Amino acid sequence: MPNPWMILGAIAAALTVYLTGHHAGYVQKEKEDEALIAKKNGEMVKLKDEQDAKDATTKQEFETKLSDVIASRPRLFVTTTSKSGCAASSSNDGKERAELDGQTVEDLIRLVAEGDRAIIELNSCIDRYNQVKETLNGTR
Repeated sequence: MPNPWMILGAIAAALTVYLTGHHAGYVQKEKEDEALIAKKNGEMVKLKDEQDAKDATTKQEFETKLSDVIASRPRLFVTTTSKSGCAASSSNDGKERAELDGQTVEDLIRLVAEGDRAIIELNSCIDRYNQVKETLNGTR
């Protein structure tokens, strides 16, 4: 019959070898993960900088177009129903129109521009989300 201390010693040695190898593998995997995270962070910083530059360019172009539209002092007309005392002009199709004053036109343009800005910001947010998703999934 084999010595029980020899069996116990063999089990302890096997367990020690296994746990040491397991720990070394865990440490190696942790280092690989840290390197991958650092790489992904670098990619994300680069993509963020690119997106920030794109957003700044888009915003500048939008503001330039908006100021050009406002500077051109556009005229807007609305269709009206005829009532006494209302100064309205008649167009070729027989409908009466009234011209909005300049401040109302400017306020309407700024209101529409605010909606456009919100859409631009939403699209930028969607682009950033997709960049992060693609980077994390490794498709980029």
